[in-house]
Amino acid sequence: MIRVGIVRLEDYESWIKSLGYDREWIVQAAQADIYRNLVIESAEAGMFSLPLTYDSYLVIINAAEVENFKEIVSKLSCKAPVALTAYIGLGPSYLEAVKRLRTLSKTYEDALEEEELEDTAVVHLDLDGYNELMNSKGLHYVEELMNSALHRARKISSKHGGLAYYAGGDNIICFVPCKCLEGLLNEVRSRDFKVGVGIAPRPRDALALAAQALDAIRLERQNERVLVIRDPRSTKRALKS
Repeated sequence: MIRVGIVRLEDYESWIKSLGYDREWIVQAAQADIYRNLVIESAEAGMFSLPLTYDSYLVIINAAEVENFKEIVSKLSCKAPVALTAYIGLGPSYLEAVKRLRTLSKTYEDALEEEELEDTAVVHLDLDGYNELMNSKGLHYVEELMNSALHRARKISSKHGGLAYYAGGDNIICFVPCKCLEGLLNEVRSRDFKVGVGIAPRPRDALALAAQALDAIRLERQNERVLVIRDPRSTKRALKS
């Protein structure tokens, strides 16, 4: 099973209206500050955070501790301009986990701890020749290229029960159920992208292995377009290798 969390800003509209008309810069700065703190705090606990809407954020939890997730939300609530609410979802895929979100209770937390959790499988797509394309084709060309690639990655990830998001620059990151990893890789392979894959119990560790795989492709395996690196603590149920 896959375990995710959602952090939402509550009474968001009332807070925005209280700021008056000259508010958009205040709103954007506050949202960025909340997300920055969430990214740092969740990474320190072995999780990984990414934005959904600007008033809600997804946290990949999996094998990381739910108690740590609760503590993070409580800590950030003291700094945020509005209250933050935590939700947890559990399901056989990332999409199903998001659909099954529930507010935390002692009974639900106990049930969560009884479920067997699978490893985090991360697919990191990295565009070849990003700087050269930016210099020769321009920002607009690269922006359209990345938008097209992101749309395709989201469509493929969703088909396999996963999630994809734009990580800035020439990077797209996909989270996918372990059993669907091979199928997703068969579809996302592209001559324009290097693909680093990390598999580990905790999300942060899986991201680090995916980055390591990309470096290995660049430095050591020039003919390889896809490389998988697995944490020795993983269950080895993902991808036959």
